[in-house]
Amino acid sequence: MSSLKQFIRNVRAAKTIADERAVIQKESAAIRASFREEGHDHSIRRNNVAKLLYLFTLGERTHFGQVECLKLLASPRFADKRLGHLATSLLLDEKQEVLTLVTNSLKNDLSHSNQYVVGLALCTLGNIASDEMSRDLFPEIENLISTANPYIRRKAALCAMRICRKVPDLQEHFIEKATALLSDRNHGVLLCGLTLVTSLCEADEEEGGEEGMVEKFRAFVPGLVKTLKGLSTSGYAPEHDVTGITDPFLQVKLLRLLRVLAVGDAHTSEQINDILAQVATNTDSSKNVGNSILYEAVLTILDIEADSGLRVLGVNILGKFLTNRDNNVRYVALNTLIKVVAIEPNAVQRHRNTILECLRDPDISIRRRALDLSFTLINESNVRVLIRELLAFLEVADNEFKPTMTSQIGIAADKYAPNKRWHFDTMLRVLSLAGNYVKEQILSSFIRLIATTQELQTYAVQKLYTNLKKDITQESLTQAGAWCIGEYGDALLKGGQYEEEELVQEVKEGDVVDLFSLILNSSYATQVTTEYIVTALMKLSTRFSEASQVEKVRRILQTHQTSLDVEVQQRAVEYGNLFAFDQVRRGVLEKMPPPQIKEESRVLGRAPSKKAKNANRKSKILKPTEQDLLDIMDSPAAISAPTNGSQATNSDLLADILGGGSPAPPTSGSPGPQQSNISSIMDLFGPGPATSTPSPAPASAGLDILSSATSSPPPQQPQSPAAQGQWLPCYNANDLNVTMQIQRNAAGLIQAVARFHNTGSVPLSGAGLQAAVPKTQKLQLLPIASEEIGPGSETTQVMRVSGCKGMFSQPLRLRLRIAFSHPAAGQVVDQGLHEVRLSRIDQVNERVRLYRLDLVAGPIKFLPGQWLDTYIPGVSKAGGFTITSGPSAALANTSPYLELAVQESPENEPAAWLWRLESEILGETLRVRVGGKFVFPPAEGAPKKVVFVAGGVGVNPLMSMLSYIAEVNGGQGVGDVRFIYASKLPRSGKLSDIVFLDRITNLFGEGKVKGEVKLFVTAAGNAVSQETASINGAQVEVLPRRLTMADVEAAIGDREDQGTVVYVCGPPTMTDELVEQLAVIVDPRRVLTERWW
Repeated sequence: MSSLKQFIRNVRAAKTIADERAVIQKESAAIRASFREEGHDHSIRRNNVAKLLYLFTLGERTHFGQVECLKLLASPRFADKRLGHLATSLLLDEKQEVLTLVTNSLKNDLSHSNQYVVGLALCTLGNIASDEMSRDLFPEIENLISTANPYIRRKAALCAMRICRKVPDLQEHFIEKATALLSDRNHGVLLCGLTLVTSLCEADEEEGGEEGMVEKFRAFVPGLVKTLKGLSTSGYAPEHDVTGITDPFLQVKLLRLLRVLAVGDAHTSEQINDILAQVATNTDSSKNVGNSILYEAVLTILDIEADSGLRVLGVNILGKFLTNRDNNVRYVALNTLIKVVAIEPNAVQRHRNTILECLRDPDISIRRRALDLSFTLINESNVRVLIRELLAFLEVADNEFKPTMTSQIGIAADKYAPNKRWHFDTMLRVLSLAGNYVKEQILSSFIRLIATTQELQTYAVQKLYTNLKKDITQESLTQAGAWCIGEYGDALLKGGQYEEEELVQEVKEGDVVDLFSLILNSSYATQVTTEYIVTALMKLSTRFSEASQVEKVRRILQTHQTSLDVEVQQRAVEYGNLFAFDQVRRGVLEKMPPPQIKEESRVLGRAPSKKAKNANRKSKILKPTEQDLLDIMDSPAAISAPTNGSQATNSDLLADILGGGSPAPPTSGSPGPQQSNISSIMDLFGPGPATSTPSPAPASAGLDILSSATSSPPPQQPQSPAAQGQWLPCYNANDLNVTMQIQRNAAGLIQAVARFHNTGSVPLSGAGLQAAVPKTQKLQLLPIASEEIGPGSETTQVMRVSGCKGMFSQPLRLRLRIAFSHPAAGQVVDQGLHEVRLSRIDQVNERVRLYRLDLVAGPIKFLPGQWLDTYIPGVSKAGGFTITSGPSAALANTSPYLELAVQESPENEPAAWLWRLESEILGETLRVRVGGKFVFPPAEGAPKKVVFVAGGVGVNPLMSMLSYIAEVNGGQGVGDVRFIYASKLPRSGKLSDIVFLDRITNLFGEGKVKGEVKLFVTAAGNAVSQETASINGAQVEVLPRRLTMADVEAAIGDREDQGTVVYVCGPPTMTDELVEQLAVIVDPRRVLTERWW
């Protein structure tokens, strides 16, 4: 059999779909044959299951390999278990019958001595736990939440959340455990504990608060406030610091739980008012990390019973967001302000000018949100100003905005117009700018305005005639003009003053007939427009005094008596016959009486009261009720109870949304066996046929996550309110978790929101979906919100699917491809393993050790800046550590060695092993592999000037590069080296304990490297003052503050100098920000960074 790589190459090499199908079918057959063979070793089984995972990503059927996944999962080997758990999570879901075989293996793994095996089992259970599995395994989860290992505790907490969602009856078993997690000192455990408690409270509230979860946890509000206060006021903590803010993820979770606990409770709201004000005023808003905390704080302020001053503060924060350069920040501000207008209208009005500026933003989503918000701001006092700005925007707006804008301007003008003349001028401007996008109701309202305002009729008909002479391309303008000219043609012909200083030009009867003839003979004469003009001409026959023009009108009408349109033909024939009855004709074609208008009616129906508006806005924020959900589904069958009296479980929401009502339950007392989904990713959205017997799942192609592969679900109860917003798992591998939420609006449009979550510690780039649908359906795939996903961050992408009549009674099918780029891709890795002996350990400071690794087999070559994959006996995971020694040390003929600097990290298993007692590990033999492409010199050759920017232990690869520069001709190869080093002051308070500072200054002090050194010391307090100190003969500028972009710019000097190269290495929060800003001012090819953290 071929390897996985060869199989992938063969599939990609296929030139046609038929060739690809042939390759896949051949390999699938080979995999089946291999499964039937007994006694094959584990490597073959792993290879086969890996191929199944690849087939799964292509949307192929993989059900025949489910048992093999379980065999891997049950294997005692960690490599087998890891792949087995992954395959089980992806290829199976909670509805698979074979899942019953997994329970015992998971139970064994949950009791395993290796924490990573336990972690795998918890991840699998958290992804695919069914009701039965949850009931069987919840005791193990209950025990694991109380374990001393934080790595297991936090995963167990999230697994408990899944169990409580699947079986609400088990919540009582985890309440006490959840309360203990709220006081845990480990940030990761506390974060997961907060997530569990928030889920418990929200689930209880959705059920009407029957269990009183919120009341039970309100007792912990003082402790949560104390924790949040400690985080917001704490000093620099490198293990939790993100751009100067301590653990923003934990702060956001705390704010979210406090909001859930304080909603509807005045006492709790009063308890958290002070901390909300403190967070809102003290959090740095210059970075997105701070903005995320501020945004969560604002949401909390607006949801609880906060005082007016605090709400105004929240609105002002959103107003400040509007001036942010980040589109995402501006978008959430606009989106939130729409909900706030009803609560604090005056506070939002202060930011009106900023909101209007957003209408000119190049981002279409910003313009759309700003437009929605602008309409909500309109009132009697500002209607002139805002409508003027909106009309200016309508002139340049994209066509997709125009239907909504014309309707909203019409409604606002109808409701807030200061006078009739202004109302008419405004709507005339709308018709002139976007007449092809005006709804019938708006046009009718405009005509009604003219008909009911006698003093406006002469002015209106003359203005409409003038505008129609200039432009006949706007359909609604043509129709309104035709109606008014036909109705009030005598006023048009009479003439009169319609501008203060301008008289209308004399209009002759022939001019009007010629204008209508021009329109009728143009390509802009639609059926409706023709109907308007034919009637208008007939009415003008009684307003004209010249017999020749009346005869001309008669001939025009006669030409339409043979029209292909039945309505136009019938009217033209009737009107032609009327010419034989002059007395009757004049009576029939008299002016219409003004329509009777009820004062409370509006353009698009009755105007909602202020109370109703507030209720509507509130309902947008609240989750839909059960009856609302059933109404959305529009399915009578969905509310029918099971006939056998048993409680329905595993309700198929998506079958209701996309496939109509629930299928009828079986008539027997117990439901028969059912065919389940192949996997959560392949068959998310496809309801099966409404039969009571199982049927095989149809084959699918590509990543067909919307294909149908189910048969009749068991009897169902009405959908719960929470089901509408459920996130369904799609993909979870390679540090990326993709989930999807399905919604259906009143118009029958299916909207799928894909959420990308970076679960790793490195940023992902190029994220996005590619999709295709059958010819009978129409797909609108919107751009992803952000192609760059930072560690722990999320982004979303929306797609909308519509189709022909009856599409929602059938499965929705869509081929989907998930794309993203991982930083590990493209790394240069040595294929050989080198044996080394740990011969020496030096303690640099309280958190960093230096390790000397003697090369047992002799010298090796590596490039300065590369790292080592370090394989330690008894440790399942390889450790990645950067080489800090120069290449010459590893090339020495006698005693060649490598040097590593490792920071203490108890959660990193290889690092934890290296930080054991020296007596336990000294002399141990390890194996290492060299890798990495962050090297010196760059591919273009040795530069003239190098700027090194190091943050914390990011100095490690730069130390190797600096040693190399010193070794090559005493630094003659590089004429100028600027070394910028930012580090936290060690606990000893001595600069000499900063990692490698002595070695760096020695190289500069001895003249081996030419240039200068700058040291930025953080968390120093008053222990360090700004000065230029002499350290080992080198002049070092010491600055007790954070490194800024201005410092790096000063070190670079001439931005255009192509001989300057910048190397940046440090925490991701520092490197990402600096590299992004450096790429703007210098050639991005001259900015090199190590992103593999």
